[in-house]
This record gives sequence, structure tokens and C-alpha cells, in this order.
Amino acid sequence: MAIYVYKENPKIKVNKNFFYFGLAIFLWCLINFISLLCKDLFWLRMAYSTGSLVPLTGIYFAYALANKKVSNKLSLFLVSTSVILFIINISTPLLIKNLISFSNFGIEVTFGPIFYIWGAHLVYLSLISLIIPLTVLKKVDEQRKKQILYFTTGSVTFALWTIIVNVILPMFGFTSLANIDTPATIFVVGFTSYSIIKYQLMDIRSLFFQAFMYSFVIVSIIAFLLLLMSLGSFLFAQSMIWPLYIMAFIVSVTLFLIGRLFFIEKTNLEKAKINLTNLLETSEKHRKIAELERDKTVRIVNNFTDGLIIINEKNEITSINPEAIKILGINTNSIINKHIQSLEFFPKAKILFLALKTKNNYILRKKIELSKDLIIELSIIPLSLEKNNIGYIVVLHDISREETVEKMKTEFVSLAAHQLRTPLSIINWSMNMLKNGEFGKLTKKQTEVIENAFNNNKRLISLVNDLLDVTHIEEGIYLYKITMSDVKEIVLLAIEGYKEEIKKRRIKIELKELNILPKIMIDAVKIRLVIQNFIDNAIKYSPEGVNVVITLKSDENNLELKIQDFGFGISKDQQQKIFTKFFRGDNAIKTKEIGSGLGLFLSKNIIEAHGGKIWFESQENTGTSFYFSLPIKK
Repeated sequence: MAIYVYKENPKIKVNKNFFYFGLAIFLWCLINFISLLCKDLFWLRMAYSTGSLVPLTGIYFAYALANKKVSNKLSLFLVSTSVILFIINISTPLLIKNLISFSNFGIEVTFGPIFYIWGAHLVYLSLISLIIPLTVLKKVDEQRKKQILYFTTGSVTFALWTIIVNVILPMFGFTSLANIDTPATIFVVGFTSYSIIKYQLMDIRSLFFQAFMYSFVIVSIIAFLLLLMSLGSFLFAQSMIWPLYIMAFIVSVTLFLIGRLFFIEKTNLEKAKINLTNLLETSEKHRKIAELERDKTVRIVNNFTDGLIIINEKNEITSINPEAIKILGINTNSIINKHIQSLEFFPKAKILFLALKTKNNYILRKKIELSKDLIIELSIIPLSLEKNNIGYIVVLHDISREETVEKMKTEFVSLAAHQLRTPLSIINWSMNMLKNGEFGKLTKKQTEVIENAFNNNKRLISLVNDLLDVTHIEEGIYLYKITMSDVKEIVLLAIEGYKEEIKKRRIKIELKELNILPKIMIDAVKIRLVIQNFIDNAIKYSPEGVNVVITLKSDENNLELKIQDFGFGISKDQQQKIFTKFFRGDNAIKTKEIGSGLGLFLSKNIIEAHGGKIWFESQENTGTSFYFSLPIKK
């Protein structure tokens, strides 16, 4: 039992001390048995000496059971006195002077002068080990109280039996029962085992231990019957021994079979109970985790700033948060756990229903106007589990305020550009007249100043025109006159407009026409603006004296233009921003060239308005190639 308890929890103090206690009892019983076999004075002295170690180890276990610590002074006193007495007992005749005779149940000896000291010491140690656990009974819970009481009951019975047989009776000269002291250990084992099985003393919950103890009980009963048989052989005539032996055998077998059946049934019940308890504990734990996760999800959904609607694989609305209810102006009870068709009965939600019932179940940030003052970005995201569709989530992002602000900005820019256009045109006309000498001949310095002012005014007019183009794009009205046009002629006209700039920078423009180009339906003015932007960037951001290559080609479906320069290039980390409003790369800003950052933004919108594509390829300090392709529509 001691070994098993220690093996189960070797680090726990109470288990470790019980191991020492059980080991001391075992050694005492073993030496007693050897002394019975040898009938020798030395082993008899050893048995008495070892017996004094039992209450000593019992004290340490009692302190651990009461969750108390033995003080250093008490520990030193107990150990030193026990060791001294142990050495004196086995090496001198002070405890047992002489062995006279040895019988099956007792001994006849002559005790020495310290017998009474040894007896008092034994009683003192036993009392301490029994009293210490009782001092904490009022402070512990009910289960701990039961553990302590059962162990103490077994220990008291064991101590009383042993002290009576080994100390009290010998004091009066009666030693004939001295050899039946070790059977008293059955009380310690029995009550301690019951406390372990019933109340999990020392935190032992093993079915193996229960099996061991049931077996021990059966073996103890058989041993008791054998003891009765021995008494029968001692007290009765020889003719009466065999019936007792047969009776003992029958009772032993019966008890063994009954015990075995009882243990099997008990084991099965215990296993079922343990499995059911573990299953219930696991289920409860998982239920609490699931409820916690559900509550967290519900809280997140309800407090999300965007509207959220969760729809299952049957197109039934399973969840909708307060923001979505507010945006759509619907009643929760009217749609929850119902088909998405129920949205059709709410004016704002009807447009959403039309979007949901389309075959395309993936939409990302699609702008939808639910009412005059309510515009949302709609996203429909499919949900899948192990490649199986389990529904989708609908996200409603209210962009009404952003759209209102954007509209106000566009209207302001449009108004400002229109207001600036007239005075700038008048200034341009006036400067041109002055430059041409219509109001008299100008000096060289005056001509230079007027020329400079005239060029800057042209830049302002170009910027205003770009701003107006931007506002037209944002208002959705940009392509005015679609005609059948020749793109090559548009390219040549654009090159002609940069004739002076090309000559000034000593740049050579090379035009390549890879095949015969068809005429296509385009807004020629707007396409010319795109080509001008491409050429303007190629000239501005290239060193003097380099080539600019323009390539035209077509196939059955598209016409493609490429303008390649060998200039500064665009850094990789800025390439994604090239077609955004008012963006200019770091390389462009470092040059002295002036730009609005609107040219490529306008170009992108012009090409996409034609149903075409625009892109570029660039490497820093090597050059850039801009492309666009336009569909050939017959």
C-alpha cells in the first residue's frame, strides 16, 4: 500500500510520509516474523527496537495529514531519542536482559532497567501522532474530516492493541500474548484503505487500488480462518481438526467467489460512473466554451459599425445586426429565419433583394443607391466549410456622407474651374496681343516678361481644363463626340504639338506602325489628350538627346499603342499610385518640370470609358513604357 501511494504522487508530502510510515510497519512485521522463526534474542531485540520507529514515522505522517510542519527542535528531539533507544536496545541488555522461552503466542523474558522508559517513549510518540490530526478537524471541510477520522480510528486501535500487548501486560509480568501484536496492523490497513476508497485520502482514485484492497480483505479473512484452525488444533482433540479444515476451506472458497463477483460488478459500475462523469464534465466544458464563443460572436456582430446580414444555404436570414436594421428600415421579426424574399416588402431592402437573387453570389463594394439620401457599398461574401457552401454574409457599408462630401467637392471644383476659365482666357488673349505688338513695339526685356507670363497662363488654363475634365468624369459625362477616327493621324497631330519642345531637348521621336491600322469609333479629342499626356511625360522625364519610341499595332479585336522612353523610370514602391489623382512620383518632383498629377488619372478614365485597357511597365533609372488598347467595334 505504501509503495502504491508513493508511486501515485511521489512529490506530495503526505504521500511521501505515508510511504515511510508504511515501510516502518512492514519492517516491524517482517522482523517479528523472523524472530518467531529464529527464536533468537538478537532478533527479539531487533523487533522491539524496530517497533519504536512505527510511531516516529506515524508522527511525520500525522503532521502532513494535518497540513502542518514539524518544528526543527521537535524533529531533532524525536529522531535523536528514537535512534539512541534503537542502538541501546539492539546492542545492550538494558531493554531485554534475557530470553527464557518462546511459544507460538508469546514469550518469557527478563526486562532490563530502561523497559519503562522505552514504554513511556512509545506511548508519548503514539499520543502525538494521534492528537495532531484531531487539532485541525474544525478547520477542514467534510471530506477531509472523514479522511482524518477514519485514519485516526485505525491508528488508535492499532496503537492500543500494540501498547497493551507489548507494554502494559508485560509491566504486570504477563508476556504470553506478545507475539500477536503484529496482526493489529490490519486495523491501520483496513481503516486507511476505506478512507482512500471512500474519501480519496491522499488523492488516490484508482480502481486498481480498490481491487487490491478487496483481495486483501479476502486474504485477511482466510488468514483469520487459518488462525482459528490453529487454535482448534491447540484446544481440541485431533479428531476434530479435519472438520474444521474442511469448513475453513469451504468458507474461504465461498468468500473468494462472492468477493470476486462483488468486485467485478463494482469495477464495472465504477468504470461506467467514471466514464459518464468524464463525458458529462467534457460536454459541460465544451458547452460553456461554445456559449462563450456564441456570445462573443453575437456581441461583435451587434456592435459592428457596418450592417451585417448572415444568410444560410437555404437563403434564409439567420442573423441581422442593429446597423443593418437601421440602414434598411426593416422589422427584425418579419425577416429573421425567413427566406430572403421577405426583403421584397421593404422599400429600401427591395434593391438589396434584387442583388441577392442574382446568380453571382460574390460582390465586393458595389455602390447601390437605396434611396435619395442613402447610398451603400454592398459586399456579398460566400461562406464555406470543407468545400461545402453554408451560406453567405452580406455587408452594408453606408457611404452616404462620403458621397455627399465628394459631390460637394466636385461641384466646388467645377464651379471654381468655370469661374477661372473666362478671366484666364481674357488674360491669355491680352498677353498674345501684347506679344504680337498690336499695342506698340516692345523692348527685349518687355517681350521676355510677356512671353514668360503668357506661358505660365497657358499652364493655368491647362490645369483648369484638367480640373474640369476630372469633374466631368466624376459626374459621369465625359465622352462627347464618338466618330470613326484614324489613331495614327491623332498621334501625328499630338507629335506636331510638341515640335518646339522636341527640338529644344534634342529628342528624336520614332513612330513604328507594325501593321495596317483600321479606323475605330472613338472620341478623337479625348484620345488625343491621352496620347499628349504620354508624350509629355516621355519628354519631360527623359534626359536630353534620347529617343522616344511610339509603336502602333492591331489584331482582330484591339488596337494597341505603346510609348517607350529611356528616362528616370518609376520606383517600384510607388507604381500602384500612378493612376490616382494628384500623384507625382518622387523622381518627377525632384525635376524642375511642373505638373498637376492629373494627366494619367484622366488618361485612365478616358481609355476605360472607351471600354479599353491602360497599363505600364517601368524600371527605375532605365525607362518607362505606357500602353493602351482600344476595342475595334464594327
